[in-house]
Parts: sequence; structure tokens; C-alpha cells
Amino acid sequence: MAIALNNTETVTVLRLAGDIGNSEMATLLGVINDMVLQSRSELILNFSHVNHISLNAISVLAERRQHFQALGGDIKIVGLIPYVANLFKLVGAYSYFDILPSEDEAVSRFES
Repeated sequence: MAIALNNTETVTVLRLAGDIGNSEMATLLGVINDMVLQSRSELILNFSHVNHISLNAISVLAERRQHFQALGGDIKIVGLIPYVANLFKLVGAYSYFDILPSEDEAVSRFES
């Protein structure tokens, strides 16, 4: 898994690539936890280059989203390929997250 970080004034975008299993999820959680420590609670996860994510990792992201919402923020998902979207649907998380087609639209949702 690769992670590219892009910060706007208030929103952080993480562009993910590769496969996300349990060990990669631990790395991603470290990055997300660092954001919380920096008081950054508006996160966009770009999955456009993610080929697979474990079902457990999706559940962990859902838990982390609850934490962000408790801080007044949120996690938005963009760029799901059909296979990964089906994995989100399989665990019931597709309707739980705000899933959008583009980073620009997700940033706009945060700003509105």
C-alpha cells in the first residue's frame, strides 16, 4: 500500500494505492491518528488506485469515522472501483460512508 498526503486549509486527502490488508490498515491508522493529534478531523480517502481492501479494514474505517464525527469532522470516500465498492457493500458500509466520485466534490461537501 502507498499513501500520498495532500492538505488543504481544513481538509486532508489521503490518496491510497495497492492492497489494504490488516498490516496496511495498521499503517493507515497511524497516519489517521497523527491527523487527530494535529486537530485535523476532515479526511478524504481516495481509493481510486486501491485494488483490494480486507473486510476487517473496512470495519476499522467505519469505527474511525465515528471517532472523527465525535470530533466534529468526518471521513469521506472517493474513487471506489467496482470491486472495492462491492466489498464496502458486502459489510454494509457502502451506505454508512459518504461515497463520492471526486475529491473536488468531497471537499465541497466539507465546505458547505
